[in-house]
Amino acid sequence: MSDDDNKKCVVDSEIEIKRFENDKIAFNYPSNWYEFENKNKNPAEVIAMKTDKGKGGTFSFSVANSGGKTTEYWKDFMENFLKDIGAKILDSKIRNIEGVNIFDFRSEISKSNVSSSQRHIGFVKEKAFLFFFTSLDLDSLKEDINIMIGFK
Repeated sequence: MSDDDNKKCVVDSEIEIKRFENDKIAFNYPSNWYEFENKNKNPAEVIAMKTDKGKGGTFSFSVANSGGKTTEYWKDFMENFLKDIGAKILDSKIRNIEGVNIFDFRSEISKSNVSSSQRHIGFVKEKAFLFFFTSLDLDSLKEDINIMIGFK
């Protein structure tokens, strides 16, 4: 199998799955997503992807030192931070994928008559804390998100 074969495969006749890899992270993504330069980039951000599917969304991978804390600690920390700024936390859970605990929750916040929903996913692996995903249109992007975070 050539390197190109490793970089992409077809799940069905409509969606081509590609592979992103750099020295910090690797993941699959649907071909309707593309890399973009995030103007609000966190210094630890590794890559930002974007799609125009639905109302659009962004998917950002950030890598930082976990400070020796667990996935459960970071889930609670993120949820409490969001609650403190007025967000509601929904569908909060911890999943285990290939031996790695992953937190996965949604938040909703309304300010000045504007509502926003986000999905937050993160995990600690080899002392690094990875956190990613925000979107304007979670329902239409669910399958794409599952491909990118390995739930498929």
